[in-house]
Amino acid sequence: MLKIFISAGEHSGDLLGAHLIRALKDELDAQNHIDFQGVGGPLMEREGFKSLFDFSLLSIMGIRDIFINFFPIFKILIQARNYNLAWKPDLVITIDSPEFNLRLANMIKKQWKNVKIVHYVLPSVWAWRQGRVKTLKKNFDHILSILPFEKDFLKKFDIKCDFVGHPIATNILPKTRDVIAFKRSLNIRESTKIVTLLPGSRVSELQRMLPIFLEAAKLLAKKFPDIIFICPTPKIVSKHFEELVSKQNIEIKHISSESLSSEEFEKSKRSLYACSDLALVTSGTVVLELAKANVPMVVGYRTGFLTQIIYRLFVNVSSANLVNLITKKNDIPEFLFYKCNYKNLYNEAEKILVKKKHAESQLISSKQAIRELGYGSKDPSIRAAKSIKNYFKLQ
Repeated sequence: MLKIFISAGEHSGDLLGAHLIRALKDELDAQNHIDFQGVGGPLMEREGFKSLFDFSLLSIMGIRDIFINFFPIFKILIQARNYNLAWKPDLVITIDSPEFNLRLANMIKKQWKNVKIVHYVLPSVWAWRQGRVKTLKKNFDHILSILPFEKDFLKKFDIKCDFVGHPIATNILPKTRDVIAFKRSLNIRESTKIVTLLPGSRVSELQRMLPIFLEAAKLLAKKFPDIIFICPTPKIVSKHFEELVSKQNIEIKHISSESLSSEEFEKSKRSLYACSDLALVTSGTVVLELAKANVPMVVGYRTGFLTQIIYRLFVNVSSANLVNLITKKNDIPEFLFYKCNYKNLYNEAEKILVKKKHAESQLISSKQAIRELGYGSKDPSIRAAKSIKNYFKLQ
């Protein structure tokens, strides 16, 4: 039996891991002959993965958060390393979560030189902390990239990498009947403006960003009487969301994965995006989801003071959202750090809601970004599985 250890953190890693497990089973024609174990979430477990550790701690953001959770995370690192040394898997796959997974790979490689390790989703070494390239070259046998410019970047350092495409590019858009049913379920009229709030999938993100979004929403509610605000949240932040909203004098429709199956939650999100007039969003992968759904957006990003200083000193890119980075334009409006305040978000949102032409350039850029991410090509998880099979000559 082929033994594969996978380490994935937070919801996006869990989703990527689940798709990859399914693709590896199909590619290797081994539905019952691969033992998948490691660090993962409920979506991976549904594919037959055995999660040995709690992965919720890996859903952290910022330098301060890492320091606060250092000892619990370090404990998982030690346990995961020891498990690999004892279990001796045929392959180790780490997915995203670079603060955890780069350390895990290094710890395993130090004591087991012949281990085969592949990393899926390159950390942003092209943006900052380029010194991590040495760690990648030293500890990983192969890299699977999801952004089109990353392969050429790594080629300069003689690091083996395959661009497999971004999974969001091949997301299936919802059917019209599903969107209509979604709007009816929330009693939304055709004339109502729909604003989606996406404050983040991590607790620390939500606590920083949601209060700003809510203040901007209050101003929008005064300007546009017929408006509704909807916020979908993963289970890990749902209770924190409810607590923060309960302290504010504004109604926000809440779609929580806590009360829905994963399929129902994703279906509701896709339907929500399809009928949204605007989204206020924390910078992250979700920006690409909105781009695929052709939703006008205003992007914000705030972190702790220490992370902000480090970002200003060492980050080498002009934008914090992937659409702007891929297209090399600045058509998606974004407000970072001290500029990320409710007044700036409101002013930009108000322009878009008053005149949709204001968002035309960003919608064109969104379509360009999705094309470059691999839209129309083979499913990225299938390409990733083929890359792993061919590179490591798995049977």
